[in-house]
Amino acid sequence: MKLQNQNNAGFTLVELLVTLIILGIVIAFAVPSFQTMATSNRMTNQVNTLSGLIANARSAASTAPGSTVTICSSSDGASCSGSSNWEDGWIVFRDEDGDGSVDAGDGDEVLRVHADLAGGNTLRVTGFDGSGQRIQFEGNGMPSASAGSAGAGTLTVCDDGGVSDAGAIVVAVSGQTRLVRNGLDHDGNAITCP
Repeated sequence: MKLQNQNNAGFTLVELLVTLIILGIVIAFAVPSFQTMATSNRMTNQVNTLSGLIANARSAASTAPGSTVTICSSSDGASCSGSSNWEDGWIVFRDEDGDGSVDAGDGDEVLRVHADLAGGNTLRVTGFDGSGQRIQFEGNGMPSASAGSAGAGTLTVCDDGGVSDAGAIVVAVSGQTRLVRNGLDHDGNAITCP
């Protein structure tokens, strides 16, 4: 008579159910943390992109004395939209006559194009020219000032978390930038979100 092997290498139904319950609990706690981390990383990436944009525009302006480099909101990637809502995209261009619009006849050249912000985030620009529609840098690397404006400004990125999660770049009259979270804008006012 043959003896049957009583050792079973598989899982019992009870062991499988306990494992699934534990896995479900771990996922329930991990997913919200992962979403928070992804949102925070997206915000950090967008603010860093804008900081690089400002540095690039200042550099481009200083390498071509006598010309202006303009950054403006743009939904088509070829012209300024005239909007103070920048989340639909923006362009950086060499603005030979400094009029704030891309004119092919003037020798204006689009240097960079950026598409809309991911995640439904918003981007607002305050200060600079007073309208929030454009930022201009002169050959000395300083932002252009318009009548009634010192030339300083703030770029604020907001997500669903509101002001507590907002990130901002404050550009001083000298053109130097600083990153701000829950801080003050270029006029010393608290950062706000739309």
